[in-house]
Amino acid sequence: GKRCFTIQDVVDEYGVSRGLVRVSVRNLIKSGDLISPVRGLYVIVPPENQPYGSIPAKELVPLIAHHIKADYYVSLLSAGLFYGATHQKPAKFQVISDKRIKRKLIFGDVEINFIYKKSLSDLPTKNFTVNTGYLKVASPELVLLDLLSYPDHAGGLNHIATVLSELIDNLDANKLINLSKETKTEYQLQRIGYLLENIEFMDDQIATNFIEALAEYVQKNKKNYIPLASEISVAGYPRSKKWKIVINTDIESDL
Repeated sequence: GKRCFTIQDVVDEYGVSRGLVRVSVRNLIKSGDLISPVRGLYVIVPPENQPYGSIPAKELVPLIAHHIKADYYVSLLSAGLFYGATHQKPAKFQVISDKRIKRKLIFGDVEINFIYKKSLSDLPTKNFTVNTGYLKVASPELVLLDLLSYPDHAGGLNHIATVLSELIDNLDANKLINLSKETKTEYQLQRIGYLLENIEFMDDQIATNFIEALAEYVQKNKKNYIPLASEISVAGYPRSKKWKIVINTDIESDL
């Protein structure tokens, strides 16, 4: 039933020398029966997962986090998958963590990208059951704010617009506004509102209600204009008075 172990675990259980365990572990890594995602942790790869080089990322992440005593949550495009935003399937499994992981985690078809964030305390997450325990996934509102805070990891604004159009049924405007206040990212509401108004939706009524709530908040609380795309100059571009946005790029959802 064990999915992972350390060398000390084997020494304690079987009374063999560390040297012998190390040799065995090295051979099992060569044969594809084990992987070592972080120093000192060995994860068993069952035969059905060996063609892919690893157990699935969603099963591997809780084991790594427990071993390195990291707080973490799945976010960005990877978290979108848990809420039905499936059009932008990322090549890497994206995890935000309070521990820096330097080494690249690539095992065959499985690649995990750990993105560092200093503090994760009190951020809203949801537990999903996986074969190795529980996987912490960002709430839909946190996913959206993270996508806009880390646009490079999200593939740019068009990808974000696509995810937003798929996430809308799971989003709560009040929760989003409150979370943006707590995380000091209220300015992102301006971008979200503008994006929402400029992409197509399956259910226009849900989007309309959401847009109204955000517009009311922005009108009352936001005075400064911000660029739609932060990496592009704002000179000479038209402005949206409603959202206090400099429209310095075009938006096209991929749906």
